[in-house]
Amino acid sequence: MKDNDARAIFDRNTVEFVTVSAEFCGFLERVSEKKRKAFVDTSLKLLPLLYLKASLLPECVRLDEADPETFVTEGDYELVRSSVSALLAEYDDYLDVFLDDMVYSDTPIRQTVSEGMADIYQSLKDFICVFQLGLDRTMNDALAVCREQFAEFWGQRLLNVMRALHDVRYRQLAAGEAEEDENDIFGEKITEEELYEGLEMGDDE
Repeated sequence: MKDNDARAIFDRNTVEFVTVSAEFCGFLERVSEKKRKAFVDTSLKLLPLLYLKASLLPECVRLDEADPETFVTEGDYELVRSSVSALLAEYDDYLDVFLDDMVYSDTPIRQTVSEGMADIYQSLKDFICVFQLGLDRTMNDALAVCREQFAEFWGQRLLNVMRALHDVRYRQLAAGEAEEDENDIFGEKITEEELYEGLEMGDDE
């Protein structure tokens, strides 16, 4: 493996992206423990940070023709999707125009936040699982694939979901939701320090 490739997988921006990705995946795996407003509020903090870290990933090229191993099963995907869908309920649906299918349609297409979150989860969880194996060559290829998927697929999914959740947070939920205490409108809070916890790992010694 070339030194340039090795530098990519141990680059500070890569380390920070891995940390935020792990936090995001863990957050979605604990959806059943969340309240709706807490989930929406925390998502709107994690998603932009995740987008920022992905946009700063260093360039790298694949070393092998075959794709890295995948780990997320259909059952894993469906568990995340269904958990988010159940939590958001009537707030899960939204209309989207930033889809390839829009070329064949004059009207927005119905999408769900839950499917978008599960799509992002699948790409990031597969990436993290390969990184945990600790093999430089496969780590490099997983990073290259993740960057490709961010540019072509899940980056746009992330932005679409953020737009939908922003509407839920600041318009729909703000209009009134009887089942939760109005004093708890921000729900479970996550501080900036918590979001950045562990990001110092990439600092030079």
